[in-house]
Amino acid sequence: MIAFGAALVTLAAVAFASFSGGLHIEAGGVHMTMQADLERGVQVIFAAAG
Repeated sequence: MIAFGAALVTLAAVAFASFSGGLHIEAGGVHMTMQADLERGVQVIFAAAG
């Protein structure tokens, strides 16, 4: 139950960040961008640096 609550809080934080301009994460040469809006829904874009 605690893990479910933590996952729900994390999901809410990611959704809020996405709607307020996008969420950008970079780790080990991989870039992830998550954007959300009401017209297009949620978009997750992955790009690898070469």
